[in-house]
Amino acid sequence: MHKYFVIIPLLIIVGFILIGAKPTIEKPTPQDVKLKGNILCLAEEMKELYNVDLDDERQHLYGFKTDKDKYFTLLRTSLSKALFVDKRLHEKDLIINGRVFPNSQLLEVLRFMSIRDGVVHELYYYCDTCFIRTVAPGNCDCCQAPVVLMERPLNTDSLIPSP
Repeated sequence: MHKYFVIIPLLIIVGFILIGAKPTIEKPTPQDVKLKGNILCLAEEMKELYNVDLDDERQHLYGFKTDKDKYFTLLRTSLSKALFVDKRLHEKDLIINGRVFPNSQLLEVLRFMSIRDGVVHELYYYCDTCFIRTVAPGNCDCCQAPVVLMERPLNTDSLIPSP
């Protein structure tokens, strides 16, 4: 009989623990997107649209405005660096392939192209000396000469393979 006085409370405690245990929840995954639009400073856009009182010493908060007037904040990665530092890209209509993270408007850029005269163009930086393509402006990793922004129609013959 004494055994039951010990075992029954233990079984009750184990039962409460099992009832309170939460099932494992699957972590949401980023959504793959293909967006058309332009690079802009989100802070300046919000100032223009909604009269936000911005600090004079602010830095740009770069984002992407789609052709459907939806805004995304750009994450700065090695693949998106050019969108932050090359102001010429801010003047182009772009197509961005990337990922949007769950419960956010954060956009990770995986690839970007331009649209010019209705034709999709690949964008990359190129060293004429070493025949090397890169995804960001700066100097060639090999010869240290400045790389040049290239904009070529997609699906055209080229002696330089796509990265």
